Amino acid sequence: MSDTINITATEEIVKNIDNQQTETQSKYATLMETSGEECESWLYFIKYQGNEDNLEKLQSLLAQVDWFVMDDMSTFDLETKFLVCETTAKEMTKVDLNHTSFNRKFDGVLAEIKCPFKKKYSNEKKIKKVFDILGYGQIENFIDNEDVDDCDLAHEGDTTTEDTTDDDTSDNEDKDNTENEVEDDHEDESYKNEESKDKKIKSLPSYFTK
Repeated sequence: MSDTINITATEEIVKNIDNQQTETQSKYATLMETSGEECESWLYFIKYQGNEDNLEKLQSLLAQVDWFVMDDMSTFDLETKFLVCETTAKEMTKVDLNHTSFNRKFDGVLAEIKCPFKKKYSNEKKIKKVFDILGYGQIENFIDNEDVDDCDLAHEGDTTTEDTTDDDTSDNEDKDNTENEVEDDHEDESYKNEESKDKKIKSLPSYFTK
């Protein structure tokens, strides 16, 4: 009987510790940007504690727009009611589903994002105004302390490799162009010789003179 009581008490203690850890863990609001040009959605996890007021102001700003994908711009949506824990936010930055950008996590202080709309603004103009401020991850201009691992950064060596490949491709294209010019010279010379033999040919067809 005593053993059963001890086991129950131990389980209760562990449960309480887990609950305390969950309560003290930071929570994150989720800003989603959906790009019309890239056909991708990017999630920005913003620490909620300490940023409540400015997140509420951003929510109010976004609510003034009737969002739809317009041309190559982005739409924005902010979730502040259902927050995610720090572990989930961090794990989501590792999810590799997009070609253009990973999801991102910010632990800093969010500055107030101001984008006043005039009464005469059309809905389309409001979309453009917000896109000019936040489009393509510009939320980073309003909050610091991004949580990003070094292994997730693009290193200089990666760019160098890509540039080298581009240079090789360019060299091959230049070589092909040179060979084509030589062939064209031979064709022109042959044509001149043929023209001297036969004066009936007066001009080349138009599709040879692009």
